[in-house]
Amino acid sequence: MDAQKELEKWKADFSVAKTPEEQAAHKKRFNAFLQSLSAEDKKAFAAAFQAGAKLSVTESQNLIKIVEIRQKLDRVLDFVSMSYIAKNYFGKTRQWLYQRVNGNIVNGKSADFTPDELNTLSIALSELGDIMKETSRSIARL
Repeated sequence: MDAQKELEKWKADFSVAKTPEEQAAHKKRFNAFLQSLSAEDKKAFAAAFQAGAKLSVTESQNLIKIVEIRQKLDRVLDFVSMSYIAKNYFGKTRQWLYQRVNGNIVNGKSADFTPDELNTLSIALSELGDIMKETSRSIARL
């Protein structure tokens, strides 16, 4: 038995169970399936299940991080040029930056900032803020 493929099949089956009755029927079939497994297959299935659960937790944590970054950036997205930041701080396109800000799926995975990229973004926003403050002060002195 290919435990990973079997697990994927059961996950897909569960995802189409919308009503409580369908979910109960799925649970009954799933429990019967588990009871039919040999001890060796149970271990393999449990290992695949645990690996999938860990992956789900990691993906959820990444999504939470993306949402938190987006929420923080929402305050400045209307007046900060993400195109300028992408080009001058990352050497990338505006689309590349927005893929990370929005957590778009790229090559089958959610695009995310690395710690270094987050630091670069923080520096960019700080420097742009300093430029705006300096400009504001110079205008006030006129």
